[in-house]
Amino acid sequence: MKNTLIYSSLLAIALGLLGNCGEGSSDSSALALAAIGGGASGVKVASASDLSIESADDYNENQYGLISADTLRTWVNDWANNKPAGITGNLVIYQTSKVGADANKSLILPKTGVKVFFAVDGNNSALYSWKTFRETRDNDLISIPGGTAATGGFGLISGANIDEWFHTYGVDPTKDLIVFASGNGDNYGSIGHQHYSLRYWGVAHEHLAILNGTIKGQFPEAELGNDTDESVPPLNGTFSVKQLKNVDNRILTLSIEDVIEVVKNNGNHSVKGLSSTVLISDNRTKNNTNTIGSYTASAGWQEYNGDENATGTTKTSGGAIAFEGHLKGAIFVPHYNVVERANLDNTYAYGASAAGTFNTLKFKSKADVQDIWDTYGTTGGPNSGAPAYEEGQTILQYCRTNTRTQTSGISTQLILGRPSVFVEDGWSIFGLLAGAFPPANFNDDVSAGAATFPSIPAKFAPDVQGVIESGARGSGLGAHYNTGVKKSTVDYFQINSSATTTKKAFVEDWNYKNQ
Repeated sequence: MKNTLIYSSLLAIALGLLGNCGEGSSDSSALALAAIGGGASGVKVASASDLSIESADDYNENQYGLISADTLRTWVNDWANNKPAGITGNLVIYQTSKVGADANKSLILPKTGVKVFFAVDGNNSALYSWKTFRETRDNDLISIPGGTAATGGFGLISGANIDEWFHTYGVDPTKDLIVFASGNGDNYGSIGHQHYSLRYWGVAHEHLAILNGTIKGQFPEAELGNDTDESVPPLNGTFSVKQLKNVDNRILTLSIEDVIEVVKNNGNHSVKGLSSTVLISDNRTKNNTNTIGSYTASAGWQEYNGDENATGTTKTSGGAIAFEGHLKGAIFVPHYNVVERANLDNTYAYGASAAGTFNTLKFKSKADVQDIWDTYGTTGGPNSGAPAYEEGQTILQYCRTNTRTQTSGISTQLILGRPSVFVEDGWSIFGLLAGAFPPANFNDDVSAGAATFPSIPAKFAPDVQGVIESGARGSGLGAHYNTGVKKSTVDYFQINSSATTTKKAFVEDWNYKNQ
């Protein structure tokens, strides 16, 4: 990490503060608490800049944030002697997938002080949302469910369920170092969201890490175990996020009303904890290319462009959301490009279980990641003529379900050290809040034409507030309204026409921490 991070961390260690308070300070602490709801004296309310860290140029030097396989191997081989300063507990590796295709060579082999668990292995995510780090939430205006009642939700994990995760695995994030890793394949959307969730709830940077690249290809078979070697969840944890009640990191996720405020008044908004001007990043892409100029209206930016039914809902067979487009002024930055995908990295040979041609999917160098972010906004494709990133700006990021944004978020928050916040859930929810939806576009597939599209309070309707744009950046075109939007789909998301806030879940989370 950069020297400023190292020095501040050492000072915190000396004072015995790590894990018990947030990073840095915010001039807007009291105002931010008042705006979001709840609070007490002595609470450190983080600004977006407090929640980002800049990586060392050499990822091998990082002790938290984005770490290398060499660093993780050093810890696993001798945790007692190689653990980072200030860490007094276990190394907890939480794998989101297996290394091999079956029970063989599936995980990093646990050792003394090193616990290894699979994320969601054979469990119903609706019943075990504390394993997926997501669940159905209600912000008072709209609920955030998953595809079906059996697949769980896409909203922020609640306090009770994150506590259940701590209790199941016996994790204490003020003592342990938690590493989120992918066994095989691109799972940054999952492990990034796990990291993001713990940061939201107040866990300090120094106790969290993400493995750069997959375990497969970076660890030899001799260092891998089988399913039967997985650490047994002790089911005896006692830690609760209520122990982090003096930390408020909720600025990481912006409510619908705050997103509207920022986009509508960029440079003059009143959302505390953000920079005065915000760079807005749309990270939706279906195209797999590293050349931004290749993205056209027919190749990979249909969602950004606002094509008919380009986004879709999270509901299984749900069809169209109400409107398409992008937040006004947004640049298009495909999450795909920040990860190295062109080169195969078969350092280690594997037996039948994990054999095959593969890529370890490591992030590109810090210099390359910076070049991507600094040039996409100004050259080629849909971003021609857009302003470049300004030092200190907050980046407001979104995709369809706040999944692709986790890859781009790692690149900005943990590599470049650029303050980043995220749209609550994403466009699949945002795009249902049409305050001026054309009646002819609504398909009543439930009660034979008797119903109308639900009324959205004007202040919460992005299309009415003029913050949606379709077509090319700067086109001036408003939202593109989809046709054939189903009543059954809209009903599934339980829109509340009498809503007075979009921050209900955030207030519930704060109240839970302060019980």
